[in-house]
Amino acid sequence: MDFEIRGTREPQGPVKLAREREEYFRLVDQGLGFAEACRVVGINVRTGKRWRNGYSPTAGRKGAPPITAAPSSGPSRHLREADRIHIADRLRDKAGVRTIAAELGRSPSTISR
Repeated sequence: MDFEIRGTREPQGPVKLAREREEYFRLVDQGLGFAEACRVVGINVRTGKRWRNGYSPTAGRKGAPPITAAPSSGPSRHLREADRIHIADRLRDKAGVRTIAAELGRSPSTISR
C-alpha cells in the first residue's frame, strides 16, 4: 500500500483531505467495511459517513451532494421500469407468473407482487 497516514492530526479541511478521501473509497470498493476503511485511512467514522452521504448546509456553507455509485447492470432489489412494462405486457398476454419470472431471471414471488 503506497498510501501513508498523515503525520499531523490537526484538522486539514475538506480540500486537503482529497488523498484520504480517494484512498477511503478505494478501500471501500475493495470490500473493506466503512468503519475499517476509516480506521486505515485515519479519519473519523463521521467523516466517512459525510463523504458517502453528503452533508447538510451549515452557516455560510452550501451542502455537498452525496456520492453516487454507478448503477449495476445485474438484477437489483427493485424492479426497473422496463421490467415492470415487460411484466404488464406478458400478463396482458395471459403468460404465467413462473414463465415471466424465468424470462426476467427473477423469483416468481417478485413477479406476482
